[in-house]
Amino acid sequence: GVKWDARMLGYAGYKYLNFEPVVETAGDCYARTLVRFREIFVALDLLRQAVAKIPQGEINVPVKGNPTGEVMVQVEQPRGEVTYTLKANGTKNLERMHVRTPTFANIPAFLTMLPGCELADVPVLALTIDPCISCTER
Repeated sequence: GVKWDARMLGYAGYKYLNFEPVVETAGDCYARTLVRFREIFVALDLLRQAVAKIPQGEINVPVKGNPTGEVMVQVEQPRGEVTYTLKANGTKNLERMHVRTPTFANIPAFLTMLPGCELADVPVLALTIDPCISCTER
């Protein structure tokens, strides 16, 4: 696996938390399942750290004005990395919004897993990338 996690970018307070991305070296279904299982414990540890560091005072900051410009943000989700691209034009409505979901990014990897596998293995392979069909049907 690749030792990468979008939370390593430090967004949303992750720069104040300590964690190591979960990686397995085998590329089989068991390894992908083991990664998801071990990520539960990493998430619990991150929650404990975050709760301990919640500052006193207001936690809701109101948006001021109608911004202009473009921004791209990568966020880690349980299925993988999601990318949001937004374009604001100074009005209350966005001019453009694009979302690239983890499932959409995982489909090419899934397609490379299929050649040579038994038909009975296809559902297991599909489940280990944890597809969200509604995420890709847009």
